[in-house]
Amino acid sequence: MINLRLYLTITLVTLAGILAGCSKQPSANLDEVMTLYRANKIEQALPLFEQLVAQDRDNPEDRVWLAETYRRLGKKEEAIKMARQALALEPCNSFAHTVIAEAANPVMGMWTQANSDTTWFHIMKAVTCDSTDGNPWLLIWGEAIHRGDPALMRKALRRLVETGFLTNTALAYGRWMLQGLPENAILITNGDMDTYPPCAVQEVDGFRRDVAIVNCGTLNEDWYARFIRDDAGVPLPFDDEQLQSLKAFKDQQGNVVTPSDQIFRKWVEQKARGAFNRPLAVAVTVNENYFADCKDNMQFSGAFLQWHDATIASTPDTAAMLASLAGFNPEDFTGVWISDQDRSPIRRVYTKNLVRNITETAIGCSEALLTAKRTSAAKHWANWADELDGKAELGPVFTTRIADLQKRLTKTTD
Repeated sequence: MINLRLYLTITLVTLAGILAGCSKQPSANLDEVMTLYRANKIEQALPLFEQLVAQDRDNPEDRVWLAETYRRLGKKEEAIKMARQALALEPCNSFAHTVIAEAANPVMGMWTQANSDTTWFHIMKAVTCDSTDGNPWLLIWGEAIHRGDPALMRKALRRLVETGFLTNTALAYGRWMLQGLPENAILITNGDMDTYPPCAVQEVDGFRRDVAIVNCGTLNEDWYARFIRDDAGVPLPFDDEQLQSLKAFKDQQGNVVTPSDQIFRKWVEQKARGAFNRPLAVAVTVNENYFADCKDNMQFSGAFLQWHDATIASTPDTAAMLASLAGFNPEDFTGVWISDQDRSPIRRVYTKNLVRNITETAIGCSEALLTAKRTSAAKHWANWADELDGKAELGPVFTTRIADLQKRLTKTTD
Protein backbone atom coordinates (compact mmCIF):
# COMPACT_ATOMS: atom_id res chain seq x y z
CA MET A 1 0.00 0.00 0.00
CA ILE A 2 1.30 3.42 -0.94
CA ASN A 3 2.25 5.77 1.88
CA LEU A 4 -0.10 8.70 1.17
CA ARG A 5 1.95 11.19 3.24
CA LEU A 6 5.16 10.27 1.40
CA TYR A 7 3.38 10.52 -1.96
CA LEU A 8 2.06 14.00 -1.20
CA THR A 9 5.48 15.18 -0.03
CA ILE A 10 7.16 13.95 -3.21
CA THR A 11 4.45 15.53 -5.35
CA LEU A 12 4.70 18.90 -3.60
CA VAL A 13 8.49 18.95 -3.86
CA THR A 14 8.32 18.07 -7.55
CA LEU A 15 5.68 20.73 -8.19
CA ALA A 16 7.72 23.36 -6.32
CA GLY A 17 10.71 22.53 -8.48
CA ILE A 18 8.68 22.86 -11.66
CA LEU A 19 7.23 26.23 -10.57
CA ALA A 20 10.65 27.50 -9.57
CA GLY A 21 12.02 26.52 -12.95
CA CYS A 22 9.15 28.26 -14.73
CA SER A 23 9.59 31.51 -12.78
CA LYS A 24 13.38 31.65 -13.08
CA GLN A 25 14.51 34.61 -15.18
CA PRO A 26 16.86 33.91 -18.08
CA SER A 27 20.47 34.82 -17.39
CA ALA A 28 21.57 38.23 -18.61
CA ASN A 29 24.23 38.32 -21.30
CA LEU A 30 26.73 41.21 -21.44
CA ASP A 31 26.47 41.61 -25.20
CA GLU A 32 22.67 41.81 -25.02
CA VAL A 33 22.76 44.32 -22.17
CA MET A 34 25.33 46.43 -24.04
CA THR A 35 22.92 46.65 -26.98
CA LEU A 36 20.45 48.43 -24.68
CA TYR A 37 23.17 50.61 -23.18
CA ARG A 38 24.55 51.72 -26.55
CA ALA A 39 21.01 52.60 -27.66
CA ASN A 40 20.90 54.97 -24.65
CA LYS A 41 18.25 52.82 -22.95
CA ILE A 42 20.10 53.16 -19.66
CA GLU A 43 17.20 52.56 -17.30
CA GLN A 44 16.33 49.31 -19.08
CA ALA A 45 19.96 48.19 -18.96
CA LEU A 46 20.40 48.89 -15.24
CA PRO A 47 18.60 45.83 -13.74
CA LEU A 48 20.31 43.57 -16.25
CA PHE A 49 23.75 44.90 -15.32
CA GLU A 50 22.81 44.33 -11.66
CA GLN A 51 21.83 40.78 -12.56
CA LEU A 52 25.19 40.21 -14.27
CA VAL A 53 27.04 41.34 -11.15
CA ALA A 54 24.92 39.05 -8.98
CA GLN A 55 25.65 36.12 -11.30
CA ASP A 56 29.43 36.58 -11.24
CA ARG A 57 30.76 38.49 -8.26
CA ASP A 58 34.39 38.09 -9.37
CA ASN A 59 33.98 39.83 -12.75
CA PRO A 60 35.35 43.42 -12.67
CA GLU A 61 34.04 44.21 -16.18
CA ASP A 62 30.41 43.67 -15.17
CA ARG A 63 30.92 45.79 -12.05
CA VAL A 64 32.47 48.72 -13.87
CA TRP A 65 29.74 48.79 -16.51
CA LEU A 66 27.19 48.80 -13.69
CA ALA A 67 29.15 51.64 -12.06
CA GLU A 68 29.05 53.67 -15.28
CA THR A 69 25.32 53.04 -15.63
CA TYR A 70 24.74 54.26 -12.07
CA ARG A 71 26.79 57.38 -12.84
CA ARG A 72 24.81 58.20 -15.96
CA LEU A 73 21.60 57.88 -13.97
CA GLY A 74 22.89 60.35 -11.39
CA LYS A 75 23.51 57.68 -8.74
CA LYS A 76 27.02 58.88 -7.98
CA GLU A 77 27.50 57.25 -4.60
CA GLU A 78 26.49 53.86 -6.01
CA ALA A 79 28.72 54.46 -9.03
CA ILE A 80 31.82 55.13 -6.95
CA LYS A 81 31.11 52.23 -4.60
CA MET A 82 30.74 49.80 -7.51
CA ALA A 83 33.82 51.18 -9.31
CA ARG A 84 35.89 50.71 -6.15
CA GLN A 85 34.67 47.11 -5.96
CA ALA A 86 35.88 46.63 -9.53
CA LEU A 87 39.26 48.12 -8.53
CA ALA A 88 39.47 45.69 -5.62
CA LEU A 89 39.28 42.90 -8.19
CA GLU A 90 41.50 44.67 -10.77
CA PRO A 91 43.49 47.58 -9.28
CA CYS A 92 44.63 48.98 -12.63
CA ASN A 93 41.26 49.10 -14.35
CA SER A 94 41.32 52.30 -16.43
CA PHE A 95 37.55 52.30 -16.89
CA ALA A 96 36.87 52.10 -13.14
CA HIS A 97 39.27 54.97 -12.43
CA THR A 98 37.52 57.04 -15.13
CA VAL A 99 34.08 56.39 -13.60
CA ILE A 100 35.28 57.65 -10.21
CA ALA A 101 36.94 60.68 -11.82
CA GLU A 102 33.79 61.69 -13.67
CA ALA A 103 31.45 61.01 -10.75
CA ALA A 104 33.58 63.14 -8.41
CA ASN A 105 34.13 65.97 -10.90
CA PRO A 106 32.62 69.23 -9.55
CA VAL A 107 32.30 70.53 -13.12
CA MET A 108 29.84 67.72 -13.89
CA GLY A 109 27.25 69.02 -11.42
CA MET A 110 26.66 69.89 -7.80
CA TRP A 111 27.26 67.00 -5.38
CA THR A 112 28.29 67.12 -1.72
CA GLN A 113 31.15 64.65 -2.29
CA ALA A 114 32.46 66.26 -5.48
CA ASN A 115 36.20 66.80 -5.30
CA SER A 116 38.52 68.03 -8.05
CA ASP A 117 41.57 66.37 -6.45
CA THR A 118 39.78 63.00 -6.53
CA THR A 119 38.97 63.58 -10.19
CA TRP A 120 42.56 64.51 -11.00
CA PHE A 121 44.03 61.52 -9.15
CA HIS A 122 41.81 59.00 -10.87
CA ILE A 123 42.11 60.31 -14.44
CA MET A 124 45.88 60.25 -14.05
CA LYS A 125 45.63 56.66 -12.81
CA ALA A 126 43.33 55.83 -15.73
CA VAL A 127 45.82 56.88 -18.41
CA THR A 128 48.69 55.29 -16.48
CA CYS A 129 46.80 52.00 -16.51
CA ASP A 130 45.84 52.30 -20.19
CA SER A 131 47.18 55.20 -22.25
CA THR A 132 45.33 53.90 -25.34
CA ASP A 133 41.90 54.48 -23.76
CA GLY A 134 40.60 57.74 -25.21
CA ASN A 135 37.83 58.19 -22.62
CA PRO A 136 40.02 59.58 -19.81
CA TRP A 137 41.92 61.77 -22.29
CA LEU A 138 38.59 63.41 -23.08
CA LEU A 139 38.23 64.26 -19.40
CA ILE A 140 41.85 65.38 -19.14
CA TRP A 141 41.24 67.99 -21.86
CA GLY A 142 38.75 69.85 -19.67
CA GLU A 143 40.67 69.32 -16.45
CA ALA A 144 43.87 70.64 -18.05
CA ILE A 145 42.02 73.84 -18.97
CA HIS A 146 40.61 74.02 -15.44
CA ARG A 147 44.12 73.76 -14.00
CA GLY A 148 45.59 76.23 -16.51
CA ASP A 149 47.82 73.67 -18.23
CA PRO A 150 47.65 74.33 -22.02
CA ALA A 151 50.47 71.86 -22.74
CA LEU A 152 48.51 68.99 -21.20
CA MET A 153 45.33 70.15 -22.94
CA ARG A 154 47.09 69.91 -26.29
CA LYS A 155 48.57 66.53 -25.42
CA ALA A 156 45.05 65.29 -24.64
CA LEU A 157 43.84 66.44 -28.07
CA ARG A 158 46.70 64.60 -29.75
CA ARG A 159 45.98 61.45 -27.79
CA LEU A 160 42.28 61.60 -28.78
CA VAL A 161 43.46 61.36 -32.39
CA GLU A 162 46.31 58.89 -31.82
CA THR A 163 44.09 56.46 -29.90
CA GLY A 164 41.45 56.60 -32.64
CA PHE A 165 38.89 57.95 -30.18
CA LEU A 166 38.13 60.74 -32.66
CA THR A 167 37.41 58.98 -35.96
CA ASN A 168 38.37 60.21 -39.43
CA THR A 169 34.74 61.11 -40.09
CA ALA A 170 34.51 63.20 -36.92
CA LEU A 171 37.78 64.94 -37.79
CA ALA A 172 36.49 65.65 -41.31
CA TYR A 173 33.49 67.32 -39.70
CA GLY A 174 35.87 69.41 -37.59
CA ARG A 175 37.72 70.57 -40.72
CA TRP A 176 34.40 71.36 -42.40
CA MET A 177 33.40 73.53 -39.43
CA LEU A 178 36.60 75.56 -39.61
CA GLN A 179 37.25 75.78 -43.33
CA GLY A 180 34.79 78.52 -44.34
CA LEU A 181 35.30 80.81 -41.36
CA PRO A 182 36.73 84.31 -41.86
CA GLU A 183 40.24 84.92 -40.58
CA ASN A 184 40.65 85.27 -36.79
CA ALA A 185 37.02 84.33 -36.16
CA ILE A 186 35.66 83.34 -32.77
CA LEU A 187 33.50 80.23 -33.16
CA ILE A 188 30.95 79.38 -30.46
CA THR A 189 30.29 75.64 -30.23
CA ASN A 190 27.75 73.60 -28.27
CA GLY A 191 28.74 70.09 -27.17
CA ASP A 192 31.36 67.36 -27.42
CA MET A 193 31.43 66.51 -31.09
CA ASP A 194 31.31 70.05 -32.43
CA THR A 195 34.13 71.07 -30.04
CA TYR A 196 36.71 68.28 -29.76
CA PRO A 197 37.10 67.51 -33.50
CA PRO A 198 37.82 71.09 -34.65
CA CYS A 199 40.13 71.61 -31.65
CA ALA A 200 41.96 68.38 -32.51
CA VAL A 201 42.30 69.36 -36.17
CA GLN A 202 43.86 72.65 -35.10
CA GLU A 203 46.33 70.88 -32.81
CA VAL A 204 47.26 67.84 -34.91
CA ASP A 205 47.08 69.29 -38.43
CA GLY A 206 47.84 72.92 -37.62
CA PHE A 207 44.66 73.77 -39.54
CA ARG A 208 43.00 77.16 -38.98
CA ARG A 209 44.75 77.92 -35.72
CA ASP A 210 43.71 81.54 -36.21
CA VAL A 211 40.17 80.56 -35.13
CA ALA A 212 39.32 80.63 -31.42
CA ILE A 213 36.90 77.83 -30.49
CA VAL A 214 34.72 78.65 -27.49
CA ASN A 215 32.30 76.11 -25.98
CA CYS A 216 29.18 77.98 -24.86
CA GLY A 217 28.38 75.60 -21.99
CA THR A 218 31.85 75.68 -20.48
CA LEU A 219 31.89 79.48 -20.89
CA ASN A 220 29.68 79.56 -17.79
CA GLU A 221 32.83 78.79 -15.79
CA ASP A 222 35.03 81.79 -14.95
CA TRP A 223 38.21 79.69 -15.17
CA TYR A 224 37.35 78.71 -18.75
CA ALA A 225 36.66 82.32 -19.72
CA ARG A 226 40.06 83.33 -18.36
CA PHE A 227 41.72 80.46 -20.21
CA ILE A 228 40.32 81.41 -23.64
CA ARG A 229 41.39 84.98 -22.96
CA ASP A 230 44.93 84.12 -21.89
CA ASP A 231 45.62 81.13 -24.15
CA ALA A 232 43.57 81.92 -27.27
CA GLY A 233 43.60 85.70 -27.08
CA VAL A 234 39.81 86.05 -26.96
CA PRO A 235 38.91 89.52 -25.65
CA LEU A 236 36.48 89.37 -22.74
CA PRO A 237 33.94 92.08 -21.88
CA PHE A 238 34.47 91.56 -18.13
CA ASP A 239 37.54 91.70 -15.89
CA ASP A 240 38.47 88.88 -13.50
CA GLU A 241 36.48 90.26 -10.57
CA GLN A 242 33.37 90.72 -12.73
CA LEU A 243 33.74 87.24 -14.22
CA GLN A 244 33.82 85.68 -10.78
CA SER A 245 30.69 87.53 -9.74
CA LEU A 246 28.62 86.63 -12.83
CA LYS A 247 25.55 84.65 -11.83
CA ALA A 248 22.61 83.23 -13.75
CA PHE A 249 19.39 85.19 -13.41
CA LYS A 250 15.87 85.25 -14.85
CA ASP A 251 14.84 88.01 -17.22
CA GLN A 252 11.39 89.63 -17.32
CA GLN A 253 10.08 86.80 -19.52
CA GLY A 254 11.26 84.20 -17.03
CA ASN A 255 14.16 82.99 -19.19
CA VAL A 256 17.37 81.96 -17.42
CA VAL A 257 20.29 84.14 -18.51
CA THR A 258 23.54 82.32 -17.82
CA PRO A 259 27.04 83.83 -17.48
CA SER A 260 27.74 82.47 -20.97
CA ASP A 261 24.68 84.31 -22.29
CA GLN A 262 25.86 87.52 -20.63
CA ILE A 263 29.32 87.29 -22.16
CA PHE A 264 27.94 86.58 -25.63
CA ARG A 265 25.46 89.45 -25.42
CA LYS A 266 28.24 91.83 -24.43
CA TRP A 267 30.26 90.68 -27.42
CA VAL A 268 27.27 91.39 -29.67
CA GLU A 269 26.85 94.85 -28.12
CA GLN A 270 30.51 95.56 -28.79
CA LYS A 271 30.13 94.32 -32.39
CA ALA A 272 27.17 96.66 -32.90
CA ARG A 273 29.17 99.72 -31.89
CA GLY A 274 32.36 98.64 -33.67
CA ALA A 275 34.31 97.88 -30.50
CA PHE A 276 34.86 94.17 -31.21
CA ASN A 277 37.09 93.57 -34.23
CA ARG A 278 37.12 89.80 -34.52
CA PRO A 279 34.44 88.03 -36.60
CA LEU A 280 31.86 86.37 -34.36
CA ALA A 281 30.31 83.07 -35.48
CA VAL A 282 28.04 80.49 -33.88
CA ALA A 283 28.08 76.82 -34.94
CA VAL A 284 24.80 75.57 -36.39
CA THR A 285 24.69 73.02 -33.55
CA VAL A 286 24.14 75.81 -30.98
CA ASN A 287 20.52 76.22 -29.84
CA GLU A 288 18.82 79.26 -31.39
CA ASN A 289 17.87 80.50 -27.92
CA TYR A 290 21.52 81.38 -27.38
CA PHE A 291 21.46 84.07 -30.06
CA ALA A 292 17.72 84.83 -30.09
CA ASP A 293 18.28 88.51 -29.25
CA CYS A 294 20.35 89.01 -32.40
CA LYS A 295 18.86 86.35 -34.67
CA ASP A 296 18.26 88.88 -37.46
CA ASN A 297 21.96 89.67 -37.48
CA MET A 298 23.09 86.06 -37.87
CA GLN A 299 23.78 85.04 -41.46
CA PHE A 300 23.64 81.33 -42.30
CA SER A 301 26.99 80.28 -43.73
CA GLY A 302 26.85 76.47 -43.76
CA ALA A 303 28.74 75.21 -40.73
CA PHE A 304 28.05 78.36 -38.78
CA LEU A 305 26.05 81.57 -38.55
CA GLN A 306 28.07 84.77 -38.60
CA TRP A 307 27.11 88.08 -37.00
CA HIS A 308 26.54 90.81 -39.59
CA ASP A 309 24.47 93.94 -39.97
CA ALA A 310 20.79 93.02 -40.12
CA THR A 311 20.55 94.05 -43.78
CA ILE A 312 23.21 91.49 -44.73
CA ALA A 313 21.94 88.62 -42.60
CA SER A 314 18.70 88.08 -44.53
CA THR A 315 20.28 85.82 -47.17
CA PRO A 316 22.67 82.88 -46.80
CA ASP A 317 26.39 83.41 -47.43
CA THR A 318 26.81 81.13 -50.45
CA ALA A 319 30.52 81.91 -50.77
CA ALA A 320 31.21 80.74 -47.21
CA MET A 321 29.05 77.64 -47.75
CA LEU A 322 30.97 76.71 -50.90
CA ALA A 323 34.28 77.40 -49.17
CA SER A 324 33.35 75.05 -46.32
CA LEU A 325 32.67 72.19 -48.75
CA ALA A 326 35.67 72.75 -51.03
CA GLY A 327 37.83 69.64 -51.38
CA PHE A 328 35.41 67.32 -49.58
CA ASN A 329 33.68 64.24 -51.00
CA PRO A 330 30.49 62.67 -49.65
CA GLU A 331 32.57 59.66 -48.54
CA ASP A 332 34.39 61.89 -46.04
CA PHE A 333 31.21 62.05 -43.96
CA THR A 334 29.76 58.56 -44.36
CA GLY A 335 32.25 56.55 -42.32
CA VAL A 336 32.20 55.69 -38.62
CA TRP A 337 31.38 58.72 -36.50
CA ILE A 338 31.99 57.19 -33.07
CA SER A 339 34.88 54.95 -32.07
CA ASP A 340 34.11 51.54 -30.57
CA GLN A 341 36.00 52.61 -27.45
CA ASP A 342 33.72 55.61 -26.83
CA ARG A 343 31.53 54.70 -23.85
CA SER A 344 29.01 57.52 -24.25
CA PRO A 345 25.63 56.22 -25.47
CA ILE A 346 24.52 59.82 -26.07
CA ARG A 347 27.35 60.48 -28.52
CA ARG A 348 26.73 57.08 -30.10
CA VAL A 349 23.03 57.80 -30.72
CA TYR A 350 23.15 61.46 -31.74
CA THR A 351 26.53 62.25 -33.33
CA LYS A 352 25.67 60.66 -36.68
CA ASN A 353 22.97 63.33 -37.09
CA LEU A 354 25.70 65.91 -37.63
CA VAL A 355 25.84 64.79 -41.26
CA ARG A 356 22.48 66.54 -41.74
CA ASN A 357 24.24 69.90 -41.37
CA ILE A 358 26.57 69.08 -44.26
CA THR A 359 23.71 67.87 -46.45
CA GLU A 360 21.75 71.03 -45.67
CA THR A 361 24.74 73.11 -46.76
CA ALA A 362 25.12 71.25 -50.06
CA ILE A 363 21.40 71.66 -50.79
CA GLY A 364 21.61 75.34 -49.89
CA CYS A 365 24.55 75.83 -52.26
CA SER A 366 22.65 74.15 -55.08
CA GLU A 367 19.53 76.26 -54.51
CA ALA A 368 21.50 79.51 -54.35
CA LEU A 369 23.44 78.65 -57.51
CA LEU A 370 20.21 77.75 -59.29
CA THR A 371 18.76 81.15 -58.35
CA ALA A 372 21.93 82.76 -59.74
CA LYS A 373 21.38 80.76 -62.98
CA ARG A 374 24.64 78.83 -62.49
CA THR A 375 22.94 75.57 -63.42
CA SER A 376 26.01 73.37 -63.93
CA ALA A 377 27.39 74.20 -60.49
CA ALA A 378 23.91 73.81 -58.99
CA LYS A 379 23.60 70.33 -60.49
CA HIS A 380 27.00 69.37 -59.10
CA TRP A 381 25.98 70.18 -55.52
CA ALA A 382 22.53 68.63 -55.89
CA ASN A 383 24.18 65.39 -57.02
CA TRP A 384 26.74 65.73 -54.22
CA ALA A 385 23.92 66.04 -51.66
CA ASP A 386 22.09 63.12 -53.27
CA GLU A 387 25.16 60.88 -52.99
CA LEU A 388 25.65 61.85 -49.34
CA ASP A 389 21.96 61.27 -48.60
CA GLY A 390 22.06 57.86 -50.24
CA LYS A 391 24.99 56.71 -48.14
CA ALA A 392 24.00 58.38 -44.87
CA GLU A 393 20.28 57.45 -45.14
CA LEU A 394 19.04 60.72 -43.71
CA GLY A 395 15.36 59.98 -44.15
CA PRO A 396 12.50 61.01 -46.44
CA VAL A 397 12.67 64.77 -45.77
CA PHE A 398 16.10 65.19 -47.34
CA THR A 399 15.42 62.62 -50.04
CA THR A 400 12.27 64.45 -51.13
CA ARG A 401 13.96 67.86 -51.06
CA ILE A 402 16.85 66.66 -53.18
CA ALA A 403 14.54 64.91 -55.65
CA ASP A 404 12.45 68.08 -56.05
CA LEU A 405 15.61 70.15 -56.53
CA GLN A 406 16.91 67.77 -59.21
CA LYS A 407 13.57 67.94 -61.04
CA ARG A 408 13.83 71.71 -61.15
CA LEU A 409 17.38 71.47 -62.42
CA THR A 410 16.44 69.17 -65.30
CA LYS A 411 14.18 71.94 -66.62
CA THR A 412 16.91 74.58 -66.45
CA THR A 413 20.02 75.25 -68.51
CA ASP A 414 22.89 77.71 -68.06
